[in-house]
Amino acid sequence: MVNQTGHIDQIKQLNTAIVYRVIDQHGPISRIALSKQSQLAPASITKITRELMDAHLIKELEFPVLGLRGRPAVGVVIESDGWQFLAIRIENKKIIISLKEISAITLAQTEYPFDVNGNDEFIGSLSELISQFFATHQNVLERVTAISILSNGILDPYSCVIYQHIHFNISQLAIGEYLTKQTGLPVYLHSPVDALALMDHFTHLAKRSAKNVIYLQLQDVVDLMALNHGITLDANTQRPILFGHVQSELNLDETCYCGGRGCLETQVSMPAIVRQANQLLARYPDSYLHQHTICIDNICTGAKINDALCVYLIDKIAKQLAKPLAIIVNLLGTELILINSPLNQIFELFFDKLLHHINQYTIPLYSTNLQIEKSMYTIQESETSLIQRALYDGSLLLQLLQG
Repeated sequence: MVNQTGHIDQIKQLNTAIVYRVIDQHGPISRIALSKQSQLAPASITKITRELMDAHLIKELEFPVLGLRGRPAVGVVIESDGWQFLAIRIENKKIIISLKEISAITLAQTEYPFDVNGNDEFIGSLSELISQFFATHQNVLERVTAISILSNGILDPYSCVIYQHIHFNISQLAIGEYLTKQTGLPVYLHSPVDALALMDHFTHLAKRSAKNVIYLQLQDVVDLMALNHGITLDANTQRPILFGHVQSELNLDETCYCGGRGCLETQVSMPAIVRQANQLLARYPDSYLHQHTICIDNICTGAKINDALCVYLIDKIAKQLAKPLAIIVNLLGTELILINSPLNQIFELFFDKLLHHINQYTIPLYSTNLQIEKSMYTIQESETSLIQRALYDGSLLLQLLQG
């Protein structure tokens, strides 16, 4: 009997999620069309839409039907007014807390300095800042449904634990469990690359032909997410993907914050590129960088004018990324690599070199049609995507229906 109840709950979650997703993607949509799109019986559609309307998650709306005269048709659309979530971005020495509607509208946002050390100070300070934020913006608070946290580091989205962080001295911090006890809200903890990949997927769902996609974040950290038809690679394993911590080369002098040596992140992240430029500058007396501050923007500018040092650095990065990316392409049959990076300002040079080196390691079956493109989304723009997925898979949706 317990197993049967669980089975019924899973079916309800799945069916409710399907209906909500179809309405969000195709609304305003009539109930008849909704039944066809979702492949659910009209009686099920009536029951589910009534529950969603009672919870103020959808509403009816009249809309004209092309080619038909008379009264407009009545369809249903998503109703997001009043449903809110807390979006938290943890960055180097600062935290940005935002109150957003599930439609992605930002209602309030505050940036706080955040220079802490150790688990207790980290979670204590974060809890205080959340309370302070709620107190400051209580005039716009309505139905806060969840907390979304984006943070770099070695973390597990499924247990909501931060194992290690690139900027803070914390270890195995159960941030989700702590904040849920403090606020009563479900917590969604993810690396920014997860949110960026989902944002891109939801935005281009209807018009992108490529279904096997790698999303590469190449910034202060190196991170990756792979999607197949919108399903993330870690969805079934429920184990985080630690692409930036595969061994790039044996460099015993360069220890990563994860404790390993020679991690890819220590070689191709933006700080690593700047460090290498400083180390190599003396070998290139005519380099453009002698007259300018050594930073990523100036390295890119130098590459544009064919400065030997800058071009060498870009080619070196492409070589180091190529082999681990090629392994994933060969395993998954990847069709498209999307890159979010400051190096996108020289995407023609960087992508050409990266594709050239990847082709040295991949089979022609996959490399022939492989495309590399830049993603234009910011981490801030992607914050809503985690909540959107939780609504689309029904996990958060059922909590909202239950009040």
